[in-house]
Amino acid sequence: MGYVIAVDANMISALLRGENVEMPAEELFIPYVVVAELRSGTAAGDKPRKNQSQLDTFFADDNLTTSPGLPPEVIACYAQIYTYLRKQGTPISPSDLWIAAECMHLSLPLLTRDQDFRHVPQVILA
Repeated sequence: MGYVIAVDANMISALLRGENVEMPAEELFIPYVVVAELRSGTAAGDKPRKNQSQLDTFFADDNLTTSPGLPPEVIACYAQIYTYLRKQGTPISPSDLWIAAECMHLSLPLLTRDQDFRHVPQVILA
């Protein structure tokens, strides 16, 4: 297995819109919250059939792995990050907390445009 990074929904959305997004790894990991965000955004969007097809094509890539779900260790990471951010006075959304926790548990750097992750030292930004 080569270098693997986790990718946030904003990066995948930009890629699917045709923006030039450099993916600094050959293998991508999609956290379960990101899969949910992309699927729900596609379903609620203006062109659900077209976008769903595009998303299905993206998820079919052999160099992409989606999260199998939540092992208990991820919940412990979530609690650790939540407590740290609360003490620092820099809370982030629950969805972003789950993404950060999964990345922390798997020791994966995260590719994102979301500036909130700068406050999470437990996550390495790609």
